[in-house]
Amino acid sequence: MAATFAFDQDYGTQTGSPTRGTSQETGIADVNWMNNGDPTQTYSSFPITAGNNSYENWIFGHFSGTYNQILGGLFAHTATAFGTGLTLKGTPACTGDGDRLLYTTPSATANANLSTDMTAVVAITSGVAVFFGATGPYATGKASSTTSNPAYTNYLTTQLQTASNAAAGDTATVTLTLRYQEN
Repeated sequence: MAATFAFDQDYGTQTGSPTRGTSQETGIADVNWMNNGDPTQTYSSFPITAGNNSYENWIFGHFSGTYNQILGGLFAHTATAFGTGLTLKGTPACTGDGDRLLYTTPSATANANLSTDMTAVVAITSGVAVFFGATGPYATGKASSTTSNPAYTNYLTTQLQTASNAAAGDTATVTLTLRYQEN
């Protein structure tokens, strides 16, 4: 038995209740911070000017396959440092279904709800807690474990915020890790 895992991303104008994006990209391999909220675009065509922010990336984990339970979720920036003038803001730890992050239309405005400073590399054991549920990252019913199949994490949203002294060009390739247990 093994779960099949993929990162997916919601994007576009917020819609529905609870809110989610009008579009979704499945099986994403890279989270590119850029001056655009559409993950299907080429990031180099939408540079972030020093002193400005990227659009938020509304990613989440998606589980399918054969498993009994998904639990013990943690999310963190686990490898490669950012350069001077770069700050990565991320989703708050999920401590209950009611405090999960609710989708908003991606923009370059600093998202005050992204309260976790993920700039520094940390061990995954210091990551923020992740909750799981049966119906998309936006839906209610998230808990620290689930037996639902398929299953989804809460939103694992990030935004790159830059200062005026940020260097031009690409950032280093960093690693964001989602750790979970399955049985």
